[in-house]
Parts: sequence; C-alpha cells; structure tokens
Amino acid sequence: MKKLVKFTVAAALAVAGTTASAETVLTVSTWASPKHNMNSTTFPRMSEILSECSGGDMSLKLEYGLAPPPAQYDTIRDGVADISWIVHGYTPGKFVTTKLAELPGIPGNAEQISTAYQATFEKYLADAGEAKGIQVLTNFVHGPGMANTVEPLEDGYRSLEGKKMRVGGGVANMIGTALGVAGVNVPAPAVYETIASGVAEGVFFPMETMFAFKTAELTKYSYVNPDGMYTTSFAVIMNQDSYDALSDANRKCVDEMRGVEMARWIGRIWDEADDFGRDKAVNEFGLTIVEMDADQRAYYKEKTSGIEAAVLEEVNGRGVDGAAALEFLKSQIK
Repeated sequence: MKKLVKFTVAAALAVAGTTASAETVLTVSTWASPKHNMNSTTFPRMSEILSECSGGDMSLKLEYGLAPPPAQYDTIRDGVADISWIVHGYTPGKFVTTKLAELPGIPGNAEQISTAYQATFEKYLADAGEAKGIQVLTNFVHGPGMANTVEPLEDGYRSLEGKKMRVGGGVANMIGTALGVAGVNVPAPAVYETIASGVAEGVFFPMETMFAFKTAELTKYSYVNPDGMYTTSFAVIMNQDSYDALSDANRKCVDEMRGVEMARWIGRIWDEADDFGRDKAVNEFGLTIVEMDADQRAYYKEKTSGIEAAVLEEVNGRGVDGAAALEFLKSQIK
C-alpha cells in the first residue's frame, strides 16, 4: 500500500518536471478520475520511462474530457490526441479477437493474464488487423471480475436472474445474458450514478473500482469466482502519425517500452489497485466478500458453457485460429 502511494507521487512529480522541459510532449486523452490508477500511476510511469530514455526530450501530458470512453479509439485515430487507453468492448463489432482474454474460466490476476494476453496478441491476434490508423503499444486486462450487488444474493449466481446489473460490453454482456440478468450498458464512469439512481442493482466490476469509481459506497456484497468469472480487455494506443513523426531515437524509446513487459507492469499496477480497493471497501465501507462454493461455480460454468465456442467462432471469422490462440494464452499464464 505505502509502496504504491510512494511510487504514484514520485511518478506524478516526474511528469510535472519533464513536461516543463521536454521538447516532445505527447497528449494523452484520458478518462476516469485523476485518482484512477491509469491516471495516477500508469501514465506517469510511461512518462518517466520515455523521459529517461530520451534524455528528457519526451514526456506525456494528460488531458481530461476530450472524448467519452467509447470514443477514445476514434479520438486517437483522428489525431485529436496522441495516446489513450481504450476498452475494446465499448466499440461492439469492431474488436472481436480481444474477447479471448475476457472469457470465463481463465483464472489469474491482472499481471498474469495481461502478460499472456499481449504475448498472444503478438503471436496470433495482431494479424487480424482490427486496430487501424493507430499503434497498439500494449494490451492488458483488469483483475478478476466479480458480481457486486447492493443487496445480498440469497442463492448466489442463481439470484442474478432478472436482476438489473451494469455490464461493460464484450464477453461481460454475453455472461450477463447467460445468467439472465437485465443488462444495463453504461461506461464505467457512469456506474455510480446508475446504481445510486436505482437504474441498476449492481455491477460486474473488479475490486479496484471499489475505490476508483466509489463503488463501495453503494455495493455492499462482492461475489468472487476462483475459477475466473470474466475480465475486461484494454489497450494503450497511439496515433500513427504521431508515432511516425517522432525522431528515430524517440521512436526507439517507444518501441523499447511497448509490448509484453509493458503489459506486465501495467497489470501489476492494476493488481496493486485491486489490493488497495479491497482494503478501502472492507475496512471503511464494510464490504462483504463471498467466495463462491463448488455448487455455485458448477452452476456458473454450466450457464456460461456456450460462450467460449461462440467467441472462437467469431475469432475464426477474423482469420485467426481461435482455438490455437486460446490454448497459447492459457499456456502463458503463470
């Protein structure tokens, strides 16, 4: 906990210091609050890495409010900003191969799955060419997804049938349908208001959101599936023209930062944010965490059993061997 805060402050100061002197300042279109780990820790660390590599010539500048979360991809492709982070599931139909990382039944934390996911992207998924006009710096996922509710689920997953739950797109939507929930689709920053107003009775979210999106103020029960309920696929992307316009030396700095190792340390930051969110939720807001028993896990597996085949069919339709890619992804999770 103290280690995370210490790093966040140091990284934030590094951004402030390098922005003033750097000649190449890359604009980051970002969303969520400034306290979210992407804004407080991940982008400051990126700025620090690029500044150190470039001898102080390159840094990042965060800009909020340039576009809502679902429009971030277009914002970067069209050159409104240089860099952003996107949720693949917020643009239905565009990204399909990314669903492999979101499937139920894949246990692991954010660092483990993110590292395996980026390796799978490089070996199999990049060839699908789903991201056009941009550079994918890395792909990653959040930590284990959970069902979080205002009221307790008397019969676990079975009690979700008919319940109004915010689902975040991608495979989470498919899971919601399989469990019979009344799905509510809103971007993550709108979840608090959606639950507070009674439009939703809960949300599919990871533990870091208990703090980052203040979810613990409203949802008092979190249901954890050790087998892996779901996760959400993200990417850090960069405008192609911005990348091409860099000097050879600065482009080399970006290339040395990107890829599997970047996915690894971003995933680790999200895991630390999960730990922090759990601590805040339990100790300050009285969150009750329920680990699903064997019966509940078997029920969940049976209800969601058709999702993997459906996703593999979609992935195959993009010219990628979905089964081989999924097998590789699972083999890389350590």
